[in-house]
Amino acid sequence: MTERKAAPHEAGMSAKETAQYISEFSAELSYLAREVKLDLLAYLLDMARLEAIRTLQMADKDR
Repeated sequence: MTERKAAPHEAGMSAKETAQYISEFSAELSYLAREVKLDLLAYLLDMARLEAIRTLQMADKDR
Protein backbone atom coordinates (compact mmCIF):
# COMPACT_ATOMS: atom_id res chain seq x y z
CA MET A 1 0.00 0.00 0.00
CA THR A 2 1.29 3.49 -0.88
CA GLU A 3 1.82 5.81 2.04
CA ARG A 4 -0.17 9.04 1.68
CA LYS A 5 1.39 12.45 2.36
CA ALA A 6 -0.44 14.37 5.07
CA ALA A 7 -2.67 17.10 3.70
CA PRO A 8 -1.73 20.63 4.80
CA HIS A 9 -4.61 20.97 7.27
CA GLU A 10 -3.73 17.62 8.82
CA ALA A 11 -0.10 18.56 9.31
CA GLY A 12 -0.75 22.01 10.82
CA MET A 13 1.06 23.76 7.98
CA SER A 14 1.35 27.52 7.53
CA ALA A 15 -0.13 29.36 4.54
CA LYS A 16 3.33 29.46 2.92
CA GLU A 17 3.87 25.74 3.44
CA THR A 18 0.39 25.04 2.08
CA ALA A 19 1.09 27.12 -1.05
CA GLN A 20 4.32 25.15 -1.54
CA TYR A 21 2.42 21.87 -1.17
CA ILE A 22 -0.22 22.98 -3.68
CA SER A 23 2.46 24.10 -6.11
CA GLU A 24 4.20 20.73 -6.03
CA PHE A 25 1.06 18.59 -6.03
CA SER A 26 -0.66 20.51 -8.83
CA ALA A 27 2.46 20.13 -10.98
CA GLU A 28 2.29 16.35 -10.53
CA LEU A 29 -1.43 16.28 -11.29
CA SER A 30 -0.96 18.47 -14.36
CA TYR A 31 1.67 16.06 -15.66
CA LEU A 32 -0.70 13.13 -15.20
CA ALA A 33 -3.52 14.98 -16.95
CA ARG A 34 -1.30 15.81 -19.93
CA GLU A 35 -0.19 12.19 -20.22
CA VAL A 36 -3.76 11.14 -20.97
CA LYS A 37 -4.63 14.20 -23.08
CA LEU A 38 -6.79 15.97 -20.49
CA ASP A 39 -5.44 19.28 -21.74
CA LEU A 40 -7.99 21.64 -20.20
CA LEU A 41 -7.60 20.00 -16.80
CA ALA A 42 -3.80 20.18 -17.13
CA TYR A 43 -4.08 23.87 -18.01
CA LEU A 44 -6.26 24.61 -14.98
CA LEU A 45 -3.86 22.74 -12.72
CA ASP A 46 -0.99 24.76 -14.18
CA MET A 47 -2.90 27.96 -13.36
CA ALA A 48 -3.33 26.76 -9.78
CA ARG A 49 0.40 26.01 -9.62
CA LEU A 50 1.29 29.46 -10.94
CA GLU A 51 -1.02 31.11 -8.40
CA ALA A 52 0.59 29.12 -5.60
CA ILE A 53 4.03 30.20 -6.82
CA ARG A 54 2.87 33.83 -6.98
CA THR A 55 1.63 33.52 -3.41
CA LEU A 56 5.03 32.20 -2.32
CA GLN A 57 6.82 35.05 -4.08
CA MET A 58 4.57 37.62 -2.42
CA ALA A 59 5.19 36.03 0.97
CA ASP A 60 8.94 36.31 0.37
CA LYS A 61 8.60 40.00 -0.58
CA ASP A 62 6.70 40.69 2.65
CA ARG A 63 9.63 39.53 4.75
